[in-house]
Amino acid sequence: MRKLFTVLVSTIILYGCATTMSGNQQPVTVASNVNGAKCTLQNEKGSWSLQTPGSAVVTNSRENLSVRCEKNGYQSAVVSVPSKHKDSATWGNVVLGGGIGYIWDRKTGAAFIYPSTINLTLVEGGSSSKETDVKLTGSSTVEQLKQLNDLYKSGALTKEEFDKAKKKLLN
Repeated sequence: MRKLFTVLVSTIILYGCATTMSGNQQPVTVASNVNGAKCTLQNEKGSWSLQTPGSAVVTNSRENLSVRCEKNGYQSAVVSVPSKHKDSATWGNVVLGGGIGYIWDRKTGAAFIYPSTINLTLVEGGSSSKETDVKLTGSSTVEQLKQLNDLYKSGALTKEEFDKAKKKLLN
């Protein structure tokens, strides 16, 4: 009887640590309408490169993932991809671990996940025009401005690109 109790308690405790046990990295695939576009994925945990269609194993974070894809003859495409909270297993850490596991999971990024696939459309543009197509997913202007600022701070946008996108958003 004692062994059964030990196994049951161990199972419950390990379930509460599921986010840490699942790790803080995940594969992310980037696809676009143009094969061979060079893409950079970036958050405060690191930077990863790939060519479309392609995948990279990224380190999860509570911060958005900045994605920038470029190919000659096309406008650069930039998007800020929000991370989502892994709800059920993370809350197991709060309930069973007294919150210490949750704090660790937030710090390491294990409490968060990005979409497994990111689709971007590169717009064909003349060689003299070096425009950047910034895609913002926020539902309000304030959310979109925050995403734009995050893209600039992460280095995904230059100051000039940031200013143009901000002016376009506010007009």
